[in-house]
Amino acid sequence: MNMAITKWLNIAVWLISWLVIFWINFSVVMPPILHIFAIPLLLITTALGAGSVLENSENRPASD
Repeated sequence: MNMAITKWLNIAVWLISWLVIFWINFSVVMPPILHIFAIPLLLITTALGAGSVLENSENRPASD
């Protein structure tokens, strides 16, 4: 797959995950304990997306 398409797909998945978590967070009354799960979930999805972009950029051959 093209590097640009992969990068934008990763960004889209990251944005969708943040938007869904924020939407759930502000539309549903939750006990505070659930925030303990929401914050790490956001951080994990961000780290996975960033790691995927970085991994793909390291494997790409250098252009002269």
